[in-house]
Amino acid sequence: MLGVDIVKINRIEKIYNKFGNKFLEKVFTDKEIIYIEKKNYSIETIAGLFAAKEALSKSMGTGISKLTFKNIEIFHDKNNAPYGKVYNKIFDLSISHEREYAIAVSNFREEIYNDDIDEFFKVLRRRSLNSHKGDFGKVSIIAGSKGMTGAGYLASNAALRSGSGLVYNIVPEDILDIMSIKYIEVIAKSFENIDSLIVFLENMDSIAIGPGMGIGKKEEILLEEVLKLDKNIVIDADGITNLSRNLDLLKNRKEYSTILTPHSGEFSRLCGLSVNEIENNRINIAKEFAQKYSCILLLKGNKTIVTDGKRVYLNRSGNPGMATAGSGDVLTGMITSLLGRGVGTYKAACCGSYLHGRAGDLAGKAVGQEALVASDIINNIYKVIEELYIDL
Repeated sequence: MLGVDIVKINRIEKIYNKFGNKFLEKVFTDKEIIYIEKKNYSIETIAGLFAAKEALSKSMGTGISKLTFKNIEIFHDKNNAPYGKVYNKIFDLSISHEREYAIAVSNFREEIYNDDIDEFFKVLRRRSLNSHKGDFGKVSIIAGSKGMTGAGYLASNAALRSGSGLVYNIVPEDILDIMSIKYIEVIAKSFENIDSLIVFLENMDSIAIGPGMGIGKKEEILLEEVLKLDKNIVIDADGITNLSRNLDLLKNRKEYSTILTPHSGEFSRLCGLSVNEIENNRINIAKEFAQKYSCILLLKGNKTIVTDGKRVYLNRSGNPGMATAGSGDVLTGMITSLLGRGVGTYKAACCGSYLHGRAGDLAGKAVGQEALVASDIINNIYKVIEELYIDL
């Protein structure tokens, strides 16, 4: 929505001359006052910012009477171009001066969610000198099948690189030898029956299921039994397709203990809407689904959405080079690792989404977006974690 305002500069000058800093403190935020100070308290600057706030209030459709001046904040980007923020809405701004007038035009750009990413990374701490591998989570990733060994391999190695102390890749018996040869640090395991698998999983700190596991009745039964466990669980890829045939499985789960990580095609199978319908209303449809099934939904795509039905995080890290086979498997491993280290499901999904995208951005710089493959993302995870560590 467009908003326009014109302010007479000498009117603002008279108010400023009469009230001085009291006027500035009433109308402008601390950051805006610092900007005005840098401009040597120019009346043109003050009038321009005042007009911008009025224009923004008109863009909101409320007018300044329904907002306070400090609900509206004006910023300047690295090129000194102005933009405004009202609550979680961002507006493009144009501010100009014509003789004795300051003129501002405001236009809605986008809605943002959880703008301060720092809150998610308070969970990251450097390791104590007395640490041992059990302190950082025992993780099981049920992934892989004949012809799809890469899915489990990528997810499991991503979990290790994200800090897990022990990672098990649970695989069918017919690929156990292959995976045992492929791995050095990850432990490949197979079980004769579901009962013995469930006993093993009882001792895990977090579980993922789905990447490359296959689709069919046997896999549906496996998913059903795993979801009976009182554990935080990530479901991805084939796991989501198997789940789509019996969504009631989610209703028996502890609230918000399940993270689903579909792309739009997989989410279409879950919610019964077309991909076009989803893409035209991603946030609201994602929120409704998460609320209905008391789960955390991570809807992949440009600006990946994470929601628990109430809160929404819109991730801005990542690049088109990450649209490559296995990238989603890496994300699954990263989120599962965070869960295993005691991070809550919503924070783990948000944090994992950012870490994954940021690692992809670093990988894209190193090898180029066209050449980027999923293992390049894994190879850059450590750099992102170092960026975000908070010292004990």
